[in-house]
Amino acid sequence: MALTATRMEFKIALSDAERKVDVAQSLIVARHPSETMEHVALRVLAWCALYEEGLEMGQGLSDRDAPDLIAKDARGDVTAWVTCGRVPWERLRKALSQSSGARVSAFFSDERRAGELRDEIAALPRPPKELGRVDVWLADAGLIGAISKDARRQSWTVTLVDGHAYVDVDGASHDGTLAKQDHA
Repeated sequence: MALTATRMEFKIALSDAERKVDVAQSLIVARHPSETMEHVALRVLAWCALYEEGLEMGQGLSDRDAPDLIAKDARGDVTAWVTCGRVPWERLRKALSQSSGARVSAFFSDERRAGELRDEIAALPRPPKELGRVDVWLADAGLIGAISKDARRQSWTVTLVDGHAYVDVDGASHDGTLAKQDHA
C-alpha cells in the first residue's frame, strides 16, 4: 500500500519591512512520505521570503516537474514558480519557457547545491537570456535545521530584515541568513 502525504498546518505571522509585508495566515503543507522536515521547513521559509497574494504550495515531491510553490494571476497565468533544494538548470529553463511571464526562484539551504547550479549555468555556451528572471536564494543551513520540527501544527513568527531571518517556532527563537545570491 502506498503511503499518503501528511497534512501539516503552519500558522504564520510574517513581517518584512523592506517589502512592506505584514501578514498573518495559515499555510497548509502536504508532506510527501519521502520528504524530510528540512525540505518542508525550506519550503515554508521560501513562502515567507517570497510572499505575495496567491502564493501557495505546489505538488512538491509528488510531481518532479511541479514547483514547490506557485502563484497564478486571475487569468490563471503563472506569476511565480519556486523550487527548493537541488535543481538542475534544465528544470529552471523548462519552467521559464512554459511560464513566460513568471519569476522563477530556486531556494537552497546548502551552499554546495547552490554552487552546482551556478557552475551549470556558467558552463553553458552563452548566458541564457532568461537568466534575468531567475532568483537564487540561500538560507542558513543551521537555521533550517533548527526550525525543522516534526509537528503537524506549528506557529511561526517570521521577521525578515536585511538578508536575515528571525524565526520563532512555537516559542523557540532562531535566526540565520536568508539572502538572494548572484547567478554566477
